[in-house]
Amino acid sequence: MNFSRSNVLAPVAALTAGALLGVLGPVTGAADGSATHAASLVLSAEWTWAALAFFVGLAQKSKTGSAVLASASLIAGVIAYYAVKLNHGDFLRADLSDPSGATTHTDWAGVLPKMVVWSVAACLLGSLLGLCGNLARRGGLLGVVFRLVVPLIAIVDTSQRLQFEGTLQGSVARATWEVVRIVAVVAVVVVTGWALLARRSRPAGESRQL
Repeated sequence: MNFSRSNVLAPVAALTAGALLGVLGPVTGAADGSATHAASLVLSAEWTWAALAFFVGLAQKSKTGSAVLASASLIAGVIAYYAVKLNHGDFLRADLSDPSGATTHTDWAGVLPKMVVWSVAACLLGSLLGLCGNLARRGGLLGVVFRLVVPLIAIVDTSQRLQFEGTLQGSVARATWEVVRIVAVVAVVVVTGWALLARRSRPAGESRQL
């Protein structure tokens, strides 16, 4: 009974988390206010989606389950994201047969290719990040390296945004990316420092098994 229940709960939790991330990004982006704008930037960032796949993989014991559920969670997020965008009218275009321009229709030719491309990317990258999360469960140096994946992605992501978009996106965006980068750097230091302290505290005979 417990085995079958876990088999059901894990996919449901992964798909729900992905769908929530896909919904919250555009919803907060459409709201007014500095706080919701900052939340939208975080929820729509590449590192946040990477973190979702990573932690879904981290929660699974098997490598196969980690890869499959991480991909599924990101695909659910992509579908939810574009569903919200469609509901907000982001893919409406004027009907050229109506001279008044009052008639609109959904630009499926514009939205469907994007959904397909990002779903394929979610499948490929999600499986890799889910596997990274699974490998982060290990002890030793390998586990430490994989625990640094998400903070390092966040550092690269925010650094690129600050370099190429910082002057264009306004003070809220710059402050958000700066804070995220600082937190990511701190996470790298903490994870690395904790691993070094754990190694030093072990008996001499176990020191090689970091």
